Amino acid sequence: MASRFRDDQVVDGPPRPHPEVGAFLARTAPPLNPWAGVADVRADVRERVLAVTGPLAPVAAVDPVDADGVPARLYRPGHESDGVLVWAHGGGWTYGDLDTCEGVARALANRSGCAVLAIDYRLAPEHPFPAALDDTWAALGWARRHFDQVGVGGDSSGGNLAAAVALKARDERVPLTVQLLVYPVLDSRPDTPFKLAYTERYARFAGQPGYGLNTYQRLQHVWADYVPDPALRTAPYASPTHAGSVAGVAPAVVITAEHDFLRGEAEEYAARLQTAAVPVELHEFAGQIHGFFEMFAVLTDAHRAVRAAAVALQRAFRTVQLEKEI
Repeated sequence: MASRFRDDQVVDGPPRPHPEVGAFLARTAPPLNPWAGVADVRADVRERVLAVTGPLAPVAAVDPVDADGVPARLYRPGHESDGVLVWAHGGGWTYGDLDTCEGVARALANRSGCAVLAIDYRLAPEHPFPAALDDTWAALGWARRHFDQVGVGGDSSGGNLAAAVALKARDERVPLTVQLLVYPVLDSRPDTPFKLAYTERYARFAGQPGYGLNTYQRLQHVWADYVPDPALRTAPYASPTHAGSVAGVAPAVVITAEHDFLRGEAEEYAARLQTAAVPVELHEFAGQIHGFFEMFAVLTDAHRAVRAAAVALQRAFRTVQLEKEI
């Protein structure tokens, strides 16, 4: 059964950002293009994310973990939990680290009541596909030995890794409670109708010339870094959209932003899950942009989206526990 939740209404016509988004974009310089050099872009991304994360919420405990060779941090809520969410950060498989996802990890732990294992997976281009996927899978194995219930989640490229791991868990017959996909990257194809239309429609989004084209080019660049061999980019564990079937994967919670280049593939994937009888919740946030989920200091919708995700996680873990007790 599918549930669809809309924050206001995603609309047609000229794209209109949420007022908070418009104000943020007006005072913020565009990000560095990925071809500026990986070290410089990593530093730029880190600075930008930490600037919008805001103060870190206290949690009961934060423990460094070696999750079967993958550096990680385990965030525990104020009570003992038998469930854990393995969380993979975003950043085009190329940027980001445990610090850039700490705000989200703490918020999810506090609001969901489950532990969160944030992982520091290997980054491209030094470590191309399937290194990040292998690390996420290894961390899942560690989590399964230490917790009764395990879910997987991530934002953007981390959402890609979560969806791919959910497919692999299905294929390997590994139980998985839930997959949380926050504006996930799911389809490597550059010429889908949604992407082509986006590039034109968002040519001057929020008064920024070239917004759509720059977004398009950045995504193609990170795909080339993550999966250098074009023939592998449509492998299901690289592009989950290309899986022959999604039947039997873990129940999904999908969060999208209206003005996101990735919204089309996320909506299509959610619809495909529904058709395959996979329980799915789709939460759509009108007026929002890619990356809003972690922007606690500047966007009220970041808090609302994390709250929606946390409620869905509570429901997923509780449902599995009740099934075990019956």
